Amino acid sequence: MFSVYIVAEKERGKEWAAFLKSRPEDVVLAGVADSLATAISECAQSIPGVLLLDDDLLRASSDSILPLAQAPYPIVLIIGPNDGAATHRAIQIKAKDLLTWENWRGELLLSLEKTALPLYPRDKKVGRVIGVFSPKGGVGKTTVAVNLSVALSQKHHDPVALIDLDLAFGDVAPMLSLNPALTIRDVSLTDVDPDTLNKALTLPYQNLSVLAAPAAPEQAEDILPSALVKIVGLLREDHAFVVMDMAPGYEETNIIGLDLCDTVLTICTPDVVTLRTVGQALSLFHDDFHYPADKVRLVLNRTGSHTGIERNDVSAILKSPHLYELPSAGSQPVRAANQGIPFVIQEPGSALARAISSLASELAEESGRNESGRWLRRAAKTRRPSS
Repeated sequence: MFSVYIVAEKERGKEWAAFLKSRPEDVVLAGVADSLATAISECAQSIPGVLLLDDDLLRASSDSILPLAQAPYPIVLIIGPNDGAATHRAIQIKAKDLLTWENWRGELLLSLEKTALPLYPRDKKVGRVIGVFSPKGGVGKTTVAVNLSVALSQKHHDPVALIDLDLAFGDVAPMLSLNPALTIRDVSLTDVDPDTLNKALTLPYQNLSVLAAPAAPEQAEDILPSALVKIVGLLREDHAFVVMDMAPGYEETNIIGLDLCDTVLTICTPDVVTLRTVGQALSLFHDDFHYPADKVRLVLNRTGSHTGIERNDVSAILKSPHLYELPSAGSQPVRAANQGIPFVIQEPGSALARAISSLASELAEESGRNESGRWLRRAAKTRRPSS
């Protein structure tokens, strides 16, 4: 897997992005810009696996040749027909490959695979990334993300990282009684320096690290999608699982987060409005994002709520082969959240806690985590108490 930053004229950039998004198992889209200056600036903050460059922009911006030639990432240049000057520009910027507009569809993926820096070192076993998502608020998304993370960390004593990616209105930290000195914003502003990332990780429970959302909603804009790619890459090297509590919408950083996931747990509740919005999300994932069928799984929360909609109804409406059930627990989740103690710890024998634990067990078994000692040794240097 590798990340690609696209810099091209707007319509052409959209076309290239759509093509790459249809290959989510290979490619993570790190960003798209129609300005070389913007692209160079953002790629300096977080290095992509490869820069895919439209020669029309390069031809109009000769002052960008030197910084591109000195860039630490490979460049693939796509040129027009019979353009001898483009070959000279490709040499000037030290492009790793040169494609033409006529043939790019047939050659692009092979070129990127050949030239791109791998997102994760191929000789390392990396952790599984799990996104907890819902297109609608109020369905228990953050509650599931927090308690699932705790349950995963308890299963085989493997380290788990929990990222609050609801950047504007994240509630992970208060739900765990955390008041972190540093957040994901501070990590992003340092070009994702590993030391700053380690300092930003708080440890509410053994084997669980938390990277909190920004302290103020307006700071959400400071987190670049390319920075998120690097953060997740670093965390999954030292954690058996990286759980991301996603925002409800489809803004760029959230989509990048979804692309990075190995598994997306989509939370729904048994009511007509939520089922409609979740159905729209599933269509988007499969038809537009082209996610593999096994990547997106449904979690039916608050079953037994006497809404008139049962599990079989949900399966028929949403046509999903993967459906986990979490029983309604009345005021228990709210009470636990108010106290800042996950219910899997506060009331481990409850039906809801057992269901979350069962889900964690299934995910852990799928991942084949039989190297607990390895993960603990690698992660020991990055642990710190919560502040």
